[in-house]
Amino acid sequence: MAGEKPHSNAEARNDGRLSAPSAARNIAPILEVIGPFVPSGGVALEVASGTGEHAVAFAEAFPDTIWQPTDIDAKRLISIDAWRARKGIMNMRVAQVLDATAPSWRTGPFEMAVTVNLMHLIGAEDAQAVVKGVARNLSPGGHWFLYGPFRTQGLFRSDSDQAFHASLTEHDPAIGYKDIEEIEAWSVEAGLSHVALIEMPANNLVLVMRQTKE
Repeated sequence: MAGEKPHSNAEARNDGRLSAPSAARNIAPILEVIGPFVPSGGVALEVASGTGEHAVAFAEAFPDTIWQPTDIDAKRLISIDAWRARKGIMNMRVAQVLDATAPSWRTGPFEMAVTVNLMHLIGAEDAQAVVKGVARNLSPGGHWFLYGPFRTQGLFRSDSDQAFHASLTEHDPAIGYKDIEEIEAWSVEAGLSHVALIEMPANNLVLVMRQTKE
């Protein structure tokens, strides 16, 4: 995905695993709020799994759900599977290559989709493709759990958010923070409905949308 460089500061281990400080920090807060939306007995897709640390945490916390991690980067795919092997997790599938910004991608249907810290790392057109793809691959009644830093009503939520956005756009003018209202509008246009907007630590947000199309 153009401009998408999550976990660029990830630490490499000698068994292929990568570890990102941001992932280590936000796993616990995410696990605190994601539970009501996780399908028991269903299959959940994680878009842009990065190091794989979230995927193994989800699989450990929700053993009745099958978790499908994905990414586009070879090193991250290796890391995801290395974390899976290290933890001995049985309810997590082998990582799959997925470019979620590609038009008309299909890999579902899934009862849930999870996306963590992606939207600010890609451009608006790519972000819309992710939204449409998630909606296209969600089963009726399935939830999309979207976590990350966003603007609200066009405003940055903190000075540090504004500084981070500036550093992102300096690297690539096409990327940077998106308005959460814009993401929700794209989601509604794609057939999803609003379920929840949850405040998270460090000025992050969780947007939960539900597939309403039959």
